[in-house]
Amino acid sequence: MDSLMEWRNQQLARLDSMVIKMNAGLPELQGCSPLASDIVRSYILFQYGEQIIRSGDTDFVQNDLDSEKTEAFMRRYFDFIAPREKYLFNNPMMMIAAEDGYVNDTHFFMFFRPIFAGARTYYPYMYWPEMASEEENLTTKRTKIANGIKKVSEMYNISTNSLMLQTCLMRDVFHEQKGYKCDYDIFAEEVAAIIPYITDPDLARFTTIAYRERVKKGEASVAEDKLLTKGDSIFHRIISPYKGNVLSIDFWEMSCGPCRAGMLQDREMVERLKDQPIKFIYLTNDDPEKCNKWMEENNIKGEHMFISRKEWSHLKEKFSFNGIPFHVYVDKQGKIRDIEQSVEELLNE
Repeated sequence: MDSLMEWRNQQLARLDSMVIKMNAGLPELQGCSPLASDIVRSYILFQYGEQIIRSGDTDFVQNDLDSEKTEAFMRRYFDFIAPREKYLFNNPMMMIAAEDGYVNDTHFFMFFRPIFAGARTYYPYMYWPEMASEEENLTTKRTKIANGIKKVSEMYNISTNSLMLQTCLMRDVFHEQKGYKCDYDIFAEEVAAIIPYITDPDLARFTTIAYRERVKKGEASVAEDKLLTKGDSIFHRIISPYKGNVLSIDFWEMSCGPCRAGMLQDREMVERLKDQPIKFIYLTNDDPEKCNKWMEENNIKGEHMFISRKEWSHLKEKFSFNGIPFHVYVDKQGKIRDIEQSVEELLNE
């Protein structure tokens, strides 16, 4: 950890040096319009930020998510954000200049565990009373989200209405619902849980429009059995050899820490269900040699598939996802099913 902190401090020194140069005026940007100049300057800063934030997701954090040592490490590692919050987290240029990886890494490596992991299973008990304990009956997801936001604000000493935090709140809710037939009462409750924290007018407008469009799309009738796109054809080719099995399909890449952590956590379940009519398919467009080495070292069983970047893009379009890990369940009849169900439930049907 000491070597990681030393590396982080070196990167911060480079970042701060770049900020000083920018404030003095970059000669390369002479002649640019003010907007173009702001976009380029912000893009450079976000590249530094993404590199440092991504490197904070260590095997130590992945394998020990709930310990006090992990939280202490995260507080220490990410304490650089607070004094730089204005241009790393509260910069409106983020909407134009930041790549998806910057928001994705911040979402998963800084905010997911304190906010969303604790709230993921805490939908309002009125929808699934059989799954709620007495304690959970008193605590809705809205309260869990509020507590999580307060916690990250205190952990990292950042504002509760940070533009980055608002973006990640939106991203989590809509990412969870994307690509699945969902209960729109639950979806509405999830949106309601984050709305009090969406204080930026543009983000608030986008949230409202995105919710409306998602509901409209979900309620539209779709010819499920007809292969309409290249993504449909590719997916049909992937699942065809496993007809009659329940399929758990995991989209992943080596650069995705949460993907690897999930695969490690699933090893016990894969072993326990190895004699059942279920296949665990790990799908990636990453380098086979690099992936196979890690999977062999960590005893990752299942069906390992490697597809091209073009095929990956078609599947992203089919399922409307941007971030990973992303999961798809398929039942024994070959129908895509709700991710909120367990594979055991699908096996028992």
